[in-house]
Amino acid sequence: MQSTLSLLLSAALVLFGIFWMRHRRKSGTESAKFIDELSYSRMACLHASDGLLIMNMDGLIRWVNPAYCTLMGYDACEMIGKNPLTFAPLPEQRWDAQALEGFRLDAHFEQLSDRQVWQNMRKDGSVFWVEISMSLHTASSGTRYAVLVCRDVTRSIEREKELEATTRKLAHIAAHDDLTGLPNRAELSRFLNNALEDARVTAKRVGLLHIDLDEFKQINDTHGHPAGDAVLQATANRLRTAIRKSDLVARVGGDEFVVVCRNLNTLRDLRDIGDALLRAVNQNVQWRSGTLNCQISIGAALSDDQTTDAEQLLIQSDFALYDVKHNGRGRVATYDAELHRRHARATDRQVALQAAIENKELTFYFQPVVAQAPGLVRGFETLVRWQHPTDGIITPDALIPLAQSLGLIAELDMLAMDAALELKARLNDWGHHDVLTSFNASSELLAHPEFCDRLLSGLSFRDLTADDVIVEVIESVVFEAHGAATPFVKTIADLDAAGIFTVLDDFGSGNAGIAQLAKLAIRGVKFDKSLGLGILNDPTVAIVYKTLVNLCNELDLRMVTEGIETPQQAARLRELGCTNMQGFLFAKPLPEGMVRDWLDDYTASAIAPRERHRYLKAN
Repeated sequence: MQSTLSLLLSAALVLFGIFWMRHRRKSGTESAKFIDELSYSRMACLHASDGLLIMNMDGLIRWVNPAYCTLMGYDACEMIGKNPLTFAPLPEQRWDAQALEGFRLDAHFEQLSDRQVWQNMRKDGSVFWVEISMSLHTASSGTRYAVLVCRDVTRSIEREKELEATTRKLAHIAAHDDLTGLPNRAELSRFLNNALEDARVTAKRVGLLHIDLDEFKQINDTHGHPAGDAVLQATANRLRTAIRKSDLVARVGGDEFVVVCRNLNTLRDLRDIGDALLRAVNQNVQWRSGTLNCQISIGAALSDDQTTDAEQLLIQSDFALYDVKHNGRGRVATYDAELHRRHARATDRQVALQAAIENKELTFYFQPVVAQAPGLVRGFETLVRWQHPTDGIITPDALIPLAQSLGLIAELDMLAMDAALELKARLNDWGHHDVLTSFNASSELLAHPEFCDRLLSGLSFRDLTADDVIVEVIESVVFEAHGAATPFVKTIADLDAAGIFTVLDDFGSGNAGIAQLAKLAIRGVKFDKSLGLGILNDPTVAIVYKTLVNLCNELDLRMVTEGIETPQQAARLRELGCTNMQGFLFAKPLPEGMVRDWLDDYTASAIAPRERHRYLKAN
């Protein structure tokens, strides 16, 4: 700023000196002094780094300094007598003779007196940014002139544009998903809150479509994550194309998308949009030499009476999505009056379950495991039940997903662990020292930092030993896709190092465990009930079962088969090498108060000491 003002002052001094010399006579001393000052002013103008030019009021150049010639790439003689508007701007912005007719600088002074930035073009065609400022000066003759200072600011402008582009890019990254380019959860929240605010003014309603890809995990497990990414990108593109211009689609999770629909009147309007999205998305995705199945389920919720907030609407659409996923995928479920009633009931149940877990009010049942030979009881598996105040007994099929949704599954498993240890202590008091107890460990329990310590402390507190209890872990918990071991494997190894036996539950129902079976610190497997139920009617199941039995024998692993309901099943499984069984044929899960009576009524309630290590397959 100061440099520009100095140059303006110097240029003014030049003009002042010229007209002073023409119209005033000076004494010798005064003339010499003035000549020195004029020399300094001329020196400043000629060597200034900024371009300087003097124009008359008709806009014609009267004088330019060398810096302006360098800036524009023209010689001074090529510019003097011309209006810069005829050669300096970009070609499409230049003024022709007709436009310049009657042009006066003082008429445009208001626009040009402030510092302006323009794009100019040099003689060689190169484009640059120039900052121009102008001031008007009146000579002693009364003639007015304009002094323009021109500075090349290309580098500054480019840096500013780069900074703006970087800022925009960072803002886009912060608000959008990397893989699909769709808005993320933060941008969804902003857009949804604005839509609800607008709806309160317009008396319209806002709809939410919560979308989930069906069987997406199977795509990842079978074809790998690149295939899953291809399906996600295809889904995102189809949704982006299919939604209305006023709406927004965001990716909010691994395979979850949300569409915000503005300006709706009824739930029917929202459902129609959801049905249209189903048709647009539910098409196969080309992947390498084949195709991948791409199907979605949608939960729909609509704001009502101008009172629904963003969080409430998201919860409602999520509940509708949960309903459609558990009652027939591939369709739209709307959050209507019936679903609202069920949601309110489920919410009440969540509150009650949380209180029941915190107050240790759950009930535990115990189902026996029996040996191949009649009359030998191997142990009892601990199974949770919840005596709901109004709904009666809630079984694990409904209870466990509810606990998981509340983030309480580890606490529930801890209670089951305590129940298993308590029963084992009672079994010892009753003289059944060789009958063991087991409990199920979820991924949340295996990841709990206090799990191993609390288990060992619980054993010690009840005067039990490490081999008095068995931990059952579901196969799908231990393995990720392609047989890669998860961090839970370390917890299993820690349990084994402490002398606690772990078995792999639901074995044979997954596709990841067999390849890694020998690498796990487990002592046995429980064959999934699907094998036991299909053993009589499907020869292929019998072949698979016999192969797994041989594998377990080779690896010296204890075996239990679940789901035994008939004597015919039991007989066939014995022929195929089954050693231990569990199912309704022997006993349904028993409340703790019935365990002792059941044992007393059984032919021979405890296994012989010599059988115990064979059962656990310990060396």
